[in-house]
Amino acid sequence: MDVSQYLNVFMDECQEHLQSLNQSLLALEQDPENTEIINSIFRAAHTLKGASATMGFNKMSNVTHAMEDVLSMLRQKVLNVNAEIINTLFEALDLLEVLAQGITEGREEDIEIAGVIQNLQKFSTQETTSQPQSTSERRRNLQLRYLPAEIEQIKQAGTEGFNLNHLHVYLQKECLLKGARAFMILRELEAHGEIIRTVPSAKELEDERFDTDFIVGILSKKPLEFLVRFLEKMLDVEKVEGEILASDDLLVERRGGNAKATASDVSSQKGASAKPPSNVSPTVRVDIRKLDDLMNLVGELVITRSRLEQLSIEQEDQILTETVEQLSRLTMDLRDQVLKTRMVPVDHVFSRFPRLVRDLAKETGKEVQLQISGAETELDRTVIDEIVDPLVHIIRNSIDHGIEPPEDRTAAGKSLPGVVELKAYQAGNNVVIEVIDDGSGVNREKVKARAGERGIVSREELDSMDDEEIINLIFLPGFSTSEQVTDISGRGVGMDVVKTQISNLGGVVEMASEEGKGTKFTIRLPLTLAIIQTLIVQLSDEVFAIPSTLIDQTISVAKKDIKMLRNREVTLYRGELLPLIRLQDYLGVDEAKNSSLEELDVVIVSNGERRIGFVVDTLVRQQDVVIKSLGAYLGSIPGIAGATILGNGKIALILDLRSVA
Repeated sequence: MDVSQYLNVFMDECQEHLQSLNQSLLALEQDPENTEIINSIFRAAHTLKGASATMGFNKMSNVTHAMEDVLSMLRQKVLNVNAEIINTLFEALDLLEVLAQGITEGREEDIEIAGVIQNLQKFSTQETTSQPQSTSERRRNLQLRYLPAEIEQIKQAGTEGFNLNHLHVYLQKECLLKGARAFMILRELEAHGEIIRTVPSAKELEDERFDTDFIVGILSKKPLEFLVRFLEKMLDVEKVEGEILASDDLLVERRGGNAKATASDVSSQKGASAKPPSNVSPTVRVDIRKLDDLMNLVGELVITRSRLEQLSIEQEDQILTETVEQLSRLTMDLRDQVLKTRMVPVDHVFSRFPRLVRDLAKETGKEVQLQISGAETELDRTVIDEIVDPLVHIIRNSIDHGIEPPEDRTAAGKSLPGVVELKAYQAGNNVVIEVIDDGSGVNREKVKARAGERGIVSREELDSMDDEEIINLIFLPGFSTSEQVTDISGRGVGMDVVKTQISNLGGVVEMASEEGKGTKFTIRLPLTLAIIQTLIVQLSDEVFAIPSTLIDQTISVAKKDIKMLRNREVTLYRGELLPLIRLQDYLGVDEAKNSSLEELDVVIVSNGERRIGFVVDTLVRQQDVVIKSLGAYLGSIPGIAGATILGNGKIALILDLRSVA
């Protein structure tokens, strides 16, 4: 069978199971006596084992099989959860993630798994003082209990020549899809009688919430020996034990402390089970490339809509204008719906970090607690995929540089454990992600000293910097306050990567810190990168688009209110000095008109706490635009984020003025 066509589906499900295993192992570490968590981990590992074996990925199947052996012993209380077992299971989980990456790259066979399997087998093959359960003990643990109405049914069937058979079915330990095998056994048995009850229940069998054996209570006229031989011939069945029970030997199922159950109760339960609620999720997996193609088509539609709007203005036709307005509304609705289909909760990223924090805390010998809020906040899938690395760098920085060792926190009167808070929320057309720690904060003098030592900034510049500018030195390439290079930090690339990647996404990152109290990183990201809202401005005969996410406000400034300070134009804005830049000077546009105007239009662009006013000739209008890349020939031009096509067919450059601000 050619399984390559199912590879994408397998990898999607594999990632879901790996994430589930990560979260469940973290929960088990905090609550080692919780058998339901152990069962959940066992089911995820078993499902992954079966799926990987079906696809022919034997190394992944072997690792999950070894994990399953250990988990099975934990379920049976032969082993107790301890730190060594948890660490070994995490080690196996890390290997599974490496194998998953290797499968996508076609190099699974090159990955070594013997060491991890050997570590797992140390637990699953160790001798134990616990004695294995006898057959009679196992049967007692799986004893069938019947409702009174079922007992009456069994007695009535007995008068018609039916026997009640208890069939104890043992599946082979190597059975990969035991839930599916149990379902097949029950379906085949129904041809020879009426199944009254199973232990575990049919639902638990289907969900694989059992070890390798189960009991079936079936009314049949066939001899017991026939039923046993019939089942033993089925695939994956190791053995079958059977017995015939008299109605006087049956145990009564007690519900809610009441030993009686009425016939109406039983019939209502049967009626409810006849039409079980659907477990099928009302979702469908869609290749992200198809969504990209759909977004491109919507983008072209937005451009065409702008062209029609321009034509309706030029034609001055009332009917055409009304039609275009209706088309505009429909296009906006379509755009919003397509954008929503691309939105993914940030939990898709946030759920990775509890494991990261756990490992970093152990590596640094610190006590750290991660608090997550706002994980349901949604971002465009393309943005989601790109924010993982920046957040990893920030969290690593918060734990390594921010959170103090336990003895230092205690001496400073701080509580244990230290807290790293990760939160997300929507603010207008932006999503804000904050990483806050209650650690030691940034030592500004240490930052200044290190910047001077490494020659990153001159002494004269350092002396003229305020506190905010000193803190922002951390984002410069090659800067680090670590005394030595470790696996976590010291190379001076972390914060530089953060700022670069966030800027590439059209976002901004800010940092605030109070020494002794903690540090806060704030990331502001656009909801989507495909279609953005902009302000169209004009200089001479040229038009430009400025993303609305960068604009703090637009104001009018009288020419007489502009003063010169250190050879720069400034004006007073909300009681503070606002530096002004003539946009034509920055872009090199000739014959701009604002030099001779008495009332100037100013666009205030903010980059964190810093604001700069850009003087333009005219504020034209707000407009949704489709971002088009400048292409490989032009490459990356400072201050230019891309281009767009306007309704009149002209091309307008989209400005990224944060580097100036």
